[in-house]
Amino acid sequence: MPRSTSVVTVCMNRREHLLEAAPRVAAWPHHQEHLIVDWSSIDPLRRADLPDDPRIRLLRVEGERRWNLCRAYNFALQQARGDCLFKLDADGWPEDLPAADALAVDGVVCCFGSGEDGRLGQFLVDRSLLEQVGGFNEYLWGYGFDDKDLKARIQGHAGVAIRLLQPQALGVIAHSIEYRASRAHRADVRPGPLEEGHSHALKRATSMANRVMAASCPWSHRSPASLYSHDPLTGVWRLVPDSLPRPPEGVRQELIRLRRHQFWGRFLMIPEVVVMELPVKLLPKESRGDFPVRWWHRLYWHTIRRAYAWPVGLLALLKGRRQQLLRLVRG
Repeated sequence: MPRSTSVVTVCMNRREHLLEAAPRVAAWPHHQEHLIVDWSSIDPLRRADLPDDPRIRLLRVEGERRWNLCRAYNFALQQARGDCLFKLDADGWPEDLPAADALAVDGVVCCFGSGEDGRLGQFLVDRSLLEQVGGFNEYLWGYGFDDKDLKARIQGHAGVAIRLLQPQALGVIAHSIEYRASRAHRADVRPGPLEEGHSHALKRATSMANRVMAASCPWSHRSPASLYSHDPLTGVWRLVPDSLPRPPEGVRQELIRLRRHQFWGRFLMIPEVVVMELPVKLLPKESRGDFPVRWWHRLYWHTIRRAYAWPVGLLALLKGRRQQLLRLVRG
């Protein structure tokens, strides 16, 4: 029998993107289910707002204060019913993509996206592969390295070669890094060069920390994944607090320091050794997954940091690295 395929999408405050992408997913004929999980959006998703497609199934998780890709997608993938699971973010849809069986190599479907604008993080794989490796590593959070860790474990533990989908296989809505860094849902986020620089710095900090976390706390099918309780009256799901995976305290503290050094070093262009010596009151630790930017940080960013950026950017330009120059000047 042909594989049944579940498209799995988790959305947190990405309503506009989802409403644009969902009809395009519905137009793809090679799936039997589109599971959409509302991860505690401020404005809850309503089934009536989604396409009139009987394959769509909407679930809601409440009580989550911030985005956590690994926990959110592990929950969603566990709730999906298909033999093959197609992880597709709220801003994406399949375009030039055949049915899952046509993508099998030696009887196994294991395809990851390639290209720009978030395609790398999408995948279409057999459920059995995800079950073998335990899905995403729930010790990781923030933006970066979660998909690389998953791919490495599939290749290493499941012994399966990963096939890359061509960029034209997936359509995406191109948008700024603020969405990729999961900050755009916040009311205090305002687009601009400083905010873009903040998001780039946050991405680097969490990505580097996730690399260390993945090595310190490797994930497998035996790892203690989060559990969720279901309220049959309201239909919503909530995290069982005591089930949340927690790394050893020593690892946690070390990664707090690493994220602080990486964020402020990148955001303000300060050498890491200087960040290490400056007091935490001046360069604070993260709070609820982000770093508080005060008036003196903004003043430094707009003056001294920009003065540093231009000569470094000029060297990049002389080497033909125009994009690097633009990143340095913008943040």
